[in-house]
Amino acid sequence: MRLLPRLLGLSPLSLLAGLLLLTSCETTRTRESSDPVREAQRLSDEAADRRSALVSKQIAQVVEAGPPTFKTAQSVLASAFIRQFGDGTVVDKVLVRPAPSAPKEKTTYYLIGMGLKDGHFRAMALPLRDSGSGSLYLTPDAERYVLTGTGCPTCVFDFEGDRIVGSSCGDNVEAGSTCTFQVLPENSLFTRR
Repeated sequence: MRLLPRLLGLSPLSLLAGLLLLTSCETTRTRESSDPVREAQRLSDEAADRRSALVSKQIAQVVEAGPPTFKTAQSVLASAFIRQFGDGTVVDKVLVRPAPSAPKEKTTYYLIGMGLKDGHFRAMALPLRDSGSGSLYLTPDAERYVLTGTGCPTCVFDFEGDRIVGSSCGDNVEAGSTCTFQVLPENSLFTRR
């Protein structure tokens, strides 16, 4: 109650100045936190993080001894590859393999689906992201490396370090046999349509 007489004792001009000072501080604080450019960037970053987290999928787990173990069923992966090819290719073999010529301390793993379309060999490889703990994830921004064989019973990916750079025919090559190699951006293996 002793505060009320003191406030009433202040001149109206002092009360008005104090009120304006408090209001201007609040306005400045509101303007700083609602910078439209900064807010738009923050929202864009959050949306990208949510998109990546929602559609990244753990494919396998690397253990110190032995090959990677699948965390997503191979039948599910084969069906996803068939949808991704989208042209009648039947995928009957799915592998997770390290790049053969990559240094041991920085191994890149690839998810590979192989099969046939109209009797011609087809394969698709997608690089997997290592979480650092041995978990291998497929992200939607991972590029697709696609092989199509004509006269080649099997095509193979050619590597330079840990990157796929081309293709060649496997064993039993006939004259005129070719392997067509394509690099396509992004993938939709686990995107709902």
